[in-house]
Amino acid sequence: MTDDTDDTDDADAADDITSAILSGSMYDQLRLQRRTYFSQPTITKLTWQSLLLGGLTLLLPIYLLFPATVREYVPSADPATASPKVLILGLVGAGIVTFTALLLVGGALYRIRNHPLDETEAQAILNVEDFASYLAFGTGGLAIGLTVVYFLLGLGGGAAVGSYVQAMDGVNPFASSGTGLSVVQLAVASFLGCIVLLMIRLYLKLRLFELDGV
Repeated sequence: MTDDTDDTDDADAADDITSAILSGSMYDQLRLQRRTYFSQPTITKLTWQSLLLGGLTLLLPIYLLFPATVREYVPSADPATASPKVLILGLVGAGIVTFTALLLVGGALYRIRNHPLDETEAQAILNVEDFASYLAFGTGGLAIGLTVVYFLLGLGGGAAVGSYVQAMDGVNPFASSGTGLSVVQLAVASFLGCIVLLMIRLYLKLRLFELDGV
């Protein structure tokens, strides 16, 4: 069964490369031949990045569901004023994802304006995309994932948070950050960023399809 699956995957990959060669797109030929975990089209990666930003919007409903026993560990029960330290981690993650999304968008716009690309140009764009992808889904994704996990810890109640604080020698991730950044502000900003990125993705999808059908 596994051999059959591997053969099917290899055949699909070969078909993709053949299609890229026939289309005459140097960018897609090189993209499909690269040894990388992120050989997916730019549109796919932008979708993943929008989902990462969207994940931060979950912080608001999760915070609202915190049991009353958690209140002694959080700066405020009101998410509009609460500014726990762990939000800084989420902010860093959102910043990385946004920055790398801009790199991907810039690369896509360059492809549109300078189509068709020669091998040197295509290689340079793909190098930028690889850098952006590893940074976004590695560092940025990890930061956002950890932020959500910390908030899920709060759903366990005061006992769960208290156990974590004790295990970490008194370090409370929900202590006031002093930055003024609230749960509501980060959630709303992430939601808006997600929507804007999805709109840009749709525009690029239409323009790139006109070029090479991907």
